[in-house]
Amino acid sequence: MPRAEGARPRRVTIKDVAARAGVSWKTVSNVVNDRPVVSPATRERVQRAIEELGYVPNVLGRDLRGGPTRRIALVIPELSNPYFALLAEKLQVAAARRGYDVQIQVSLGRAEVEQQYLTGVPGRPVDAVIMSPQKLTDRDIYARTTDVPLVLLGERVRAGHGVSHVAIDNVTSAVDVTRHLLERGCTRLLFLGVETRHLSTGAERLLGVRAALRAAGGAASLVGEIPLPEWGRERGQEATRRALAEGAEADGIIAANDLVALGALAALREAGRAVPADVAVVGWDDLPESAYAVPALTTVAPDLEALVAATLDAALDPASCGQEVVVGHRLVVRESSGHR
Repeated sequence: MPRAEGARPRRVTIKDVAARAGVSWKTVSNVVNDRPVVSPATRERVQRAIEELGYVPNVLGRDLRGGPTRRIALVIPELSNPYFALLAEKLQVAAARRGYDVQIQVSLGRAEVEQQYLTGVPGRPVDAVIMSPQKLTDRDIYARTTDVPLVLLGERVRAGHGVSHVAIDNVTSAVDVTRHLLERGCTRLLFLGVETRHLSTGAERLLGVRAALRAAGGAASLVGEIPLPEWGRERGQEATRRALAEGAEADGIIAANDLVALGALAALREAGRAVPADVAVVGWDDLPESAYAVPALTTVAPDLEALVAATLDAALDPASCGQEVVVGHRLVVRESSGHR
């Protein structure tokens, strides 16, 4: 009997796909859930039937049965920071290529949100959690009672107990930055973005700066190490204003990220200091706006493509779970640290 005009089309079921492919519905389920029990030829035939029929798996039903959800949770502290926004976008694109959706949660640095996601997603299962934690501790990680894969980005906690960690080498990149400024004639450096916690991005970057200065044998020194409660443009501008007002005669500023560096550029411009003739400035992250700053900002560019790939491998491949992964970086030299 023909479908009445205006009636809603019938949903394609797993049995429709099985009939088209000439296999059992259990075989279709194995293909949809990416189980390694189907021959390549049969898998290809089922996938072709899925495409021809436009079959959409019933995710809710799969959740209730406890099977793979093809869903990943990404917990980041903020989206106002362009680095996290870009990271979230790249993770979504790369995960989609692997057949996964990414659910984004902004924690705003709240401990209770990060604690909730340690065990998955409250009220909705996921196959893995990727998190850039702000408040978690090693004790929190070790107290986990779930086997949901967890991948940590940043330096707050390390890999272990089935938890993976992916980051750039902050110490080495800071050494690269410092050597670059020394080669350009800077001798009095100011570091913006000190963090007191041992396992932190700011602490590791300051460690690299100090190591490079020691290796230089006293040819240059740090004239200031300024802590910042937040790494943003306003904080960088305020800190630089204060340092200038207090007489810090720096000829090179190492900012803990590009946002802080952009704030420093604004403060130097206000004070009539020429960049880089009077003060050279460098940052981290290679944000899109950094290339368009005036002058364009020298920065450490993490290999985001490698970071995203390593993160997804750690989240989805049991063989990669629990590993410490360091991805590459490069120093992008622009006008803010040109020859003096």
